Order: sequence, then structure tokens, then C-alpha cells
Amino acid sequence: MNNVNACFVSYRHTGDPDAHAFVTAFVRQLKKQLMWLLPNSNICFDEKALKVGDQYNEELAFQLCQSACMVMFFSPLHFDLRHPYCALEYQAMLRLEEQRLGAPVADLRNKGLIFPVAFRGVGCLPSEITAFRQYEDFEHIVCESDFEQRDCQARIKELANQIYLRFVALSKAGVFNKMNCSQFRFPEKGEISGWLMQVSPIGSFGMPGR
Repeated sequence: MNNVNACFVSYRHTGDPDAHAFVTAFVRQLKKQLMWLLPNSNICFDEKALKVGDQYNEELAFQLCQSACMVMFFSPLHFDLRHPYCALEYQAMLRLEEQRLGAPVADLRNKGLIFPVAFRGVGCLPSEITAFRQYEDFEHIVCESDFEQRDCQARIKELANQIYLRFVALSKAGVFNKMNCSQFRFPEKGEISGWLMQVSPIGSFGMPGR
């Protein structure tokens, strides 16, 4: 499989340009760190959001499949009953993780392909994440420039290192060559509705956007 993305960034589009500026600032710093490790690989980040008429499910499912791992930029609305797109991305990555990890990828034993980065609402992270996965807590970030602070830079650098390790291990195991991403699809909304009702912290309340 050619043109593998270093990672796929999943985040909740709210339509608020100020909120969007925070995730953009984070991704900018992550790109700077990954540039030294994987200079020829992209970060899949839907910066401008898909437009009306775009085939959302097909395109983003393809890009997710083409990614070595997923960075989940989390806020309380990430798992939203009214706008379940981020939930579909998460569930799709769980399926990819199950398919890709195993005996052939011994270097990734006890390591996952999903990196939760909680920007807001750490307490809203589902227990299936907090009980079994390490996550980054960026609740202390109050403005975009905070991502340039030394502490944040060090934590984002370590995140980039972990993404690099996944990318290399999966590549060496030939995992990407076995994937037919043109056929990969997100689960149907009905398949995850019961789970989503359990993990959504604010029920059916939501905001416009993806």
C-alpha cells in the first residue's frame, strides 16, 4: 500500500473558528516533530472539513485505513449521539487495530494504534479508554500558543516518537501491503448506537457540525 499516512487526526468539528484554531495549533506542532522522523508521510487532518456533496464516509474511511494510527483530539462532544462521525472513526480504527496487531507485529505487543489526546473533558473519556490506554491530558492549555511551550513540545515529541514506532513496526511486518483500503468502510450507525448511548456524556445534546 503506497502513500501511508503517519496518522489520522480525529476531532469534533463544531463550526467555531476559535475552537478550530486550537486543534490546528496542535497538529502544526505534531507535524514539526514528525517531519524529522517520517518526512515523506502525511498527517491526515480534515482542516477545512469536507464540503456538501463530498462522499464523507468513503473518503475518510479510505484515509483512515491508509493511516498507521489515529490521534483522537478529545473534547466532551467527541462521542455525540446527534453527530456520530467521530464515534464511527473511533470504532473503525478499533477494527483496524484488531486486524493489524498480532503475532506478526511482535514489536507492538501491548501497544495500541489509538492515541487519545484530551484537550477538554478528561473526565468524559470512556472507561474503556482510561482503563486500558495511556492518554495525554492537555486540559491546562488555554490558548493556541501554549502548544509551543517547552512542556507541550516535549509531550508532542514523545507522541511523534510513538507514532513513528507504530509506522515502522507495521511497515516491517508488511501490514500495509495486505490492506485493500478502497474497500474499507465505516461501521453503520446502527451498529454502534447502543455503545454510543453508553459513552456519550451528554446524551442527545449536541452542536452543529462534524
